[in-house]
Amino acid sequence: MTDPSDADFSLLLWTLALFVAGLAWHLSNGWLRLMQPGATLRSHWRALALSAAALGVGLNAAMVLGLQAQPLAFPLGFHTLGALGLVFGSLLLCLPVVALPAAATSWRLVLSGVVLAILALGLQVGWVLAAGFRPGVLWQREVLAAAALVLLGGLVLARWMAFSAISEASPRRLAWRLAAAVLGAFTLMAGQELVSMAAGVKAQSGSLFQQQLHGTVLSLVCGVLVPLAMGAMALDLWLRRRQRPRRGEAGLQPKKRRKRRHRIRTL
Repeated sequence: MTDPSDADFSLLLWTLALFVAGLAWHLSNGWLRLMQPGATLRSHWRALALSAAALGVGLNAAMVLGLQAQPLAFPLGFHTLGALGLVFGSLLLCLPVVALPAAATSWRLVLSGVVLAILALGLQVGWVLAAGFRPGVLWQREVLAAAALVLLGGLVLARWMAFSAISEASPRRLAWRLAAAVLGAFTLMAGQELVSMAAGVKAQSGSLFQQQLHGTVLSLVCGVLVPLAMGAMALDLWLRRRQRPRRGEAGLQPKKRRKRRHRIRTL
C-alpha cells in the first residue's frame, strides 16, 4: 500500500505542475497581446522571445514535476546533456508556436495548436527517456496515440479560445482567456499522465542517471525558482499593460476638429 504522506506529496507536486503549466500559458499569451495590431514580427522580437521563453521553460518545469509526482519507489535522475537538450530545443521550437497567433492568417491558431501538441508530446517522451528507467521502457502504442489525440484536441481548442476573433470581441474576453489557460494546463497534464502510463513508469525499478542530475534538485528548481521567475515576469507584464493606452483612448479615437473662429469685419 502507498504511504498517505507519499500520496499527499505526489498530489502536491501534480498540483504545482498544473499551476506552472497554467501560469506559463498565461504569460506566453500575455506577451503576445502586447504586440500592436498590424506590426511586423521583427519589430516585436523581444515580446516574441519572452513569450517563447515563458512557454518553453514552463512546459519543461511542469513535465519534470509531473514525472516526479508519479508514485515511484526509487529516486529519479536525469541525463544531464539530454535534459539540457530538451530545454534549449523546446525554447527554439516555441518560437513558431508563439509567432503563428500573431500572423494575419485564418489557419494560424490551428497550426499553432498542432505544433504545440507535437512539441508537448515530444518533450514528455523525451523526459521519460532522459530518466533512464530500469529495466526499460516498452511503449504501449495505443495509450501513446491516445495521449497524442488528447494533446492535439485540447491544445488546438485552447489556442482558439485564447486568440480567436470571437473571444477577443467578446465583453467577457477575460473569462475566455482564463478558460483557455485552464484548458491548456489540464490538457498538458492529462497528456503527461497518459505518456507515463504508456511508458509503464510505475512498473520500473530504478533510474540509470541518479548520480547525474538528481530529480529532487531539479524538482526544487522547477517548483520554486521557475514560479518565482514567472511571478516576476507576470508583475512586469502587468506594469506594461497599465502603461499602454486603453482601447478607445488616444490613438484609436478620431481626432476632434478644431473650431475656427471667424472674426466679424467692421465696416
